[in-house]
Amino acid sequence: MNNKTIIKWTNRIALLAIILLIYWIFIYTSITVFSLKIFKENITEFFYLSILGIIAILIGAVIVNIMFNLTSISESLTKSEHHNFNSKRKKLSIGLLILSFPLIFGVLFYGDYRTTLIREKKLIKAAKYSIVNNEETTENFLDYSFSEQYIRKTAEGLEFIAKQAESFPSISIIIKDTIHEKDVFLRFTRYYNKNKSYSKIDYIYACSPEEQEYLKSVFDDNKNRHLFSASDGNYELYYPYQKGNKVIILYFTDRKQYGKYGS
Repeated sequence: MNNKTIIKWTNRIALLAIILLIYWIFIYTSITVFSLKIFKENITEFFYLSILGIIAILIGAVIVNIMFNLTSISESLTKSEHHNFNSKRKKLSIGLLILSFPLIFGVLFYGDYRTTLIREKKLIKAAKYSIVNNEETTENFLDYSFSEQYIRKTAEGLEFIAKQAESFPSISIIIKDTIHEKDVFLRFTRYYNKNKSYSKIDYIYACSPEEQEYLKSVFDDNKNRHLFSASDGNYELYYPYQKGNKVIILYFTDRKQYGKYGS
């Protein structure tokens, strides 16, 4: 392999490493700024390791250039036609490089959108599974009266449901009640401490104004629709369960530090 061939390939490797570095920084910045959830791996660790790898390749290419005294990167072209052709090809390459960034950005957003849809379907499936396969348990949730017995049985029921499937999302129930003649929403989880004295205030469910409006629409207006939300790796599903004039909301949460694309 002669010096000219080595010059050509080391220049190509160095250019490729620089382009990959720019692409990866752009991808990482987009994911971080817009909280996109796509990859299975820990994106932060993977980012730093890949950056080190790309820089190592770039440094290696530069060292090889220096070793072979690559002081001349391109030769002077004598034919203007050839020069014009190279100039047009260079402009085309730069144009394609610039256009590739919006394309990559669109792919990232699509990945985040698909991840959100997958998580929503998973939580809805978990809600339906909980009701269909645990009908007696979920019906017991409807027999609400604020008492230690209800809290204990509800915790046991939720624990029973959660342990039936691997990687089952967190499940709790939300019920409407009153404290000092004021309507409130109470949330009960699968955690129960028999040595603790309980008060309704301990179970008040704090949520956003939008979520409060949704809860009111279910409990006051009998609207039977679910509500799903996704934010920064947190996925939540409110799923109403009604029988007769009694209604509760099954509340599912699934926390993923980094979303999974296609899983």
